Amino acid sequence: MNRKLAWSLCWLVLALCSTPAMAQTLYSNLGTGTGVYYCCEGWTISGTGTIGFTQTVAEEFQVSSIGYLGQIDAGVGYVEGANAFTISLDADNNGTPGAVLGSWTNLQSPQSFGGCCGLITITGISGITLNPGSNYWLVVAPVTSDSTLWGAWNFSNSATGNLAISTDGGQSWTNYGVTNQGAFDIIGEGCGVGNNSPDCGPPVAEPSSILLFGSGILGLVGAMRRKLF
Repeated sequence: MNRKLAWSLCWLVLALCSTPAMAQTLYSNLGTGTGVYYCCEGWTISGTGTIGFTQTVAEEFQVSSIGYLGQIDAGVGYVEGANAFTISLDADNNGTPGAVLGSWTNLQSPQSFGGCCGLITITGISGITLNPGSNYWLVVAPVTSDSTLWGAWNFSNSATGNLAISTDGGQSWTNYGVTNQGAFDIIGEGCGVGNNSPDCGPPVAEPSSILLFGSGILGLVGAMRRKLF
């Protein structure tokens, strides 16, 4: 093979592989540095085994743009008992959590309550599309109602939102209106390479990728012209 043609093909392959997946923050009330969330106040998450009552907490949110859910981070601190949490993403049901869109269980908090700023992080999520204009609920719960868990969903430093609480393991909910919001973010995969959502158009490359792609095409055309003519 003509050496210049071979190099042009290499540039073309590199350009195609360099198109980013374009992960995006769909919702976040997290801060940065030592202020990711408020260290010392939050909503109690518990089973009956330690403090005598069970409590599950849900925070309502909307995403900024359409995207596939890829990651969830939540600022949940551990106090005592079983260090095991369940986090779910629920659709809205007239102002309280409704259908469960995804659930992740036996999660452990890396941070003792009162300190900052370990996050429970869930990755590798697929198959859940979030749409702007729709209400969703992030729910943090003990693994079972009789768990010995005593934890706390740390407050965001500044955000407020609709709060719902269940004292029967999520069978029924009470909406407490707009108040301090537990700290979390929702990260989307975006509409890049590998995302086949029907809502995503053709992937859009960054300018550097477009330039690289164009260079590969031009080099390929030039090499072919020199070879053929």
